[in-house]
Amino acid sequence: MGLFAELKRRNVFRVGVAYVLLAWVVIQVTDTVGPALNLPEWTLSVVTWFGVIGFPFALFFAWAFELTPSGIKLEKDVDRTDSVTHSTGRKIDFVIIGLLVIALLSVVIFDDSPPAVPGADEGPVAEAAVEPDANRSYDSIGVLPFENMSSDPEQDYLSDGIAEELLNALAKLQNLQVAARTSSFAFKGQNQSITEIGSKLNVDTILEGSVRKSGDRLRITAQLIDSADGYHLWSETYDRELTDVFQIQDDITKAIVAALRVHLDTGEAPVVRGSETTSMEAYEAYLRGKHQLRQSGQLSSRAALTSFREATDLDPSFAPAWAGRALTVMYLRETDFWGDIPREEARLLARNNIDRALALDGELAEAYVAEGILLADDYRYEEALQSFEKAVTINPSLAEGWTWRGRLLGRFGRIREAREDMLKALRLDPLDAGTAFFGANLAIDFYDPEFFETIRDGSSQFPNIRLMLEGMYMTEIEPLTTETYTQVNQLAESLGFGDRLRVDIDLNHLKMIDEEMLAQQSRYPGEFLMWVYMGIDQWDRALEMYEALPPERQQADINLEELSEMQIKRGQCTEALESLDKAHDGEIRVHGMVSPNSGRANVNLALNRVYCLRQLGRSEEADDILSRVRRYINTLRDNADYGYALPEVKLLILQGDTEGALNVLETAVRRGELGWQSRYDVLVRTLGDEPRFVALYEQVDRKIDALRAELGMPPADI
Repeated sequence: MGLFAELKRRNVFRVGVAYVLLAWVVIQVTDTVGPALNLPEWTLSVVTWFGVIGFPFALFFAWAFELTPSGIKLEKDVDRTDSVTHSTGRKIDFVIIGLLVIALLSVVIFDDSPPAVPGADEGPVAEAAVEPDANRSYDSIGVLPFENMSSDPEQDYLSDGIAEELLNALAKLQNLQVAARTSSFAFKGQNQSITEIGSKLNVDTILEGSVRKSGDRLRITAQLIDSADGYHLWSETYDRELTDVFQIQDDITKAIVAALRVHLDTGEAPVVRGSETTSMEAYEAYLRGKHQLRQSGQLSSRAALTSFREATDLDPSFAPAWAGRALTVMYLRETDFWGDIPREEARLLARNNIDRALALDGELAEAYVAEGILLADDYRYEEALQSFEKAVTINPSLAEGWTWRGRLLGRFGRIREAREDMLKALRLDPLDAGTAFFGANLAIDFYDPEFFETIRDGSSQFPNIRLMLEGMYMTEIEPLTTETYTQVNQLAESLGFGDRLRVDIDLNHLKMIDEEMLAQQSRYPGEFLMWVYMGIDQWDRALEMYEALPPERQQADINLEELSEMQIKRGQCTEALESLDKAHDGEIRVHGMVSPNSGRANVNLALNRVYCLRQLGRSEEADDILSRVRRYINTLRDNADYGYALPEVKLLILQGDTEGALNVLETAVRRGELGWQSRYDVLVRTLGDEPRFVALYEQVDRKIDALRAELGMPPADI
């Protein structure tokens, strides 16, 4: 018998055909259901390779073995008269027919190649569609981070970025509330149900999906889900060339709008392109930059700046990348605590980048946020407020715009409006740590425990942030007890920023100075210690620290302000005014970003200036400043009952109302608004001979020593 006939008799050909059909069906099913099962991208490659490798083995086993009624035997051990290969062949024929039917059905069911659409590489494929409940109203959405189905985890920035761009596009729709990126992306990698996520984000619908990048191909699957019951409202899969990512985003946005329009007047879906870019390379660099910027820290911010620069080099007309450059430069500017781009250089770079962004897109909200931060950093607070207001007008869903607007309004004394802005930012982005921190500071500065607790309770997703806020609450709002002291120190042990809590509670409540720990609180240890020495009435030591600073740091605004206080203490009012003029570029500042109860707040420095102007006989100039300070304090009185005692006391002193000043001072010290260091303010200390003043701070000192005794410490020596 010839070889061909023997291959046929042993069913080798039939096995080969059956194997090929089975392998094709398995590969097709794996390719289709892999994304739904969250299988990694390499799964399809592995299945295909196993299919190829297994083929010769299948042929070999068909040749060498035979399936008999008594089991599998080597073909050479089976007597020809007992062979059942003919019967086995008929069974394999039925298997082949069955596999052919399955293969044909899979072509019909699993084929995701849509009809050709003019102008597009490939169109969307509808996978599922559920008619929305006619009784349901959908007016809010949360966009979850899309899952990276590629084999390279470094592609996370692409899947995250695509989801964020969809979020930004949806945020431009009228009447649609979009949960902010920080909050919705906080659920990445968490095993929580859609209903749980919807409840925490306070949204009616959730958009989730996946991104698979393979070479120049991109597959995006998106699903819109009713967060109340978990049912799908809409789902589609898009397969495109990678250069078509913008069209994919536009298609997905329009499809979501169509799904929601039955219940919501969303207006037309915005086109994702517009002022952005048609360069996929620039777009990827931009997404990578945004991803790096959110990692926080100087190294990641530096990497983000490099990515944004790459994006603008690839496409100089890419406005959002210019805005990203501006914002990153401001984050990297040299401050007293971090950053290494010299402040003036950073301002110039940021201004140039903002101007480029706005020249390309005058309606880019993120550029106006960056501009507001720049202007506030340059003490141009009224102009900064205008920029933040422009940002939230353009994009009312931009949480950071409301956060920064609220922060600035708080410093203008418009506390009620500031609180509303912070709450609006928290509704848009309930899990943003930055908003929580700024909101907590507002609540502490103006003694609003209810608002503070709202912020703290909303930070449950971030245990460290919640612990930090609790520590702030215990050290700033609650009266200090031995129990509280123990709790704060336990918190300090569990937090990376615990030393700051210890410094606050030890220095401000117990008169304890740990110079080594204090020196760690700033990138300029000598300056930080100088501020501390001024606060504990060691002015000569503070001046020594100032004179030891490098010349460029002596001329820094913050240090010139402190120098002016030292000069007033020495009776050098002419020199003090010169120092303030250098620090403030000759302007008279009343508002600022520092709490009014801080000695270096602009309002307190303005009152120091009034004192010196009067000493020099320049009463008309002094009265003009006083009228501005009165308006500011009156605004504070109309908005809050707490948080501005120090400037109020100083104003009353300058107005000659000693009794009124002592009344305010006593109330503020006894309720903990002002601490033991308030006696050393350059104007407050002028009350030093008043019996009520002496008695007040003697009582403060006794309380501190009593608390120290309970903690096993000797009386304070400060």
